Order: sequence, then C-alpha cells, then structure tokens
Amino acid sequence: MAEIINKEKVKKGHIIKVWNTKRPKFSNANSAYHVIHCQQSGQEFPIMLTEKELERAAYRAMQNPEDVPKKGFLTEIFD
Repeated sequence: MAEIINKEKVKKGHIIKVWNTKRPKFSNANSAYHVIHCQQSGQEFPIMLTEKELERAAYRAMQNPEDVPKKGFLTEIFD
C-alpha cells in the first residue's frame, strides 16, 4: 500500500506525493513519486510522475498557455 507523504485525501485530479515503499537498497529508483488519479472515456486510472517529470510538465504548460483549457466560472467556484 502506498504511504502518502502529506496525508492528503486521495481525489481525482489531485496530486498526491507518496513514498516508494518497495525501493530496493542501493537502487537508482526515486524515493518518492507524485500520483494523479485521472479519468478518460469513463475509465479511471492513476499516473505516476517523478519530481522532474512534474516540473517539466508544469514548465511546458507555462510556456504554452494558449493550449491549456480554461476552467469555467462554476468549476472555479466549486473546485
């Protein structure tokens, strides 16, 4: 079972940082990952990103703001 670092409640679309609990000793694997629960075509699935991958994705979104969908007014209020 994943050990959540910041004790957040797991929700779709929220970024949760978890420890890599099964990391072999002396491994190059990261000690922590970021997990996001996504939904596409009615199917829910998790994606797991390293700190660098998350930073790269955020940087890409900042460099291309015209490609990022805007949140609606009601979504902004209830989100």
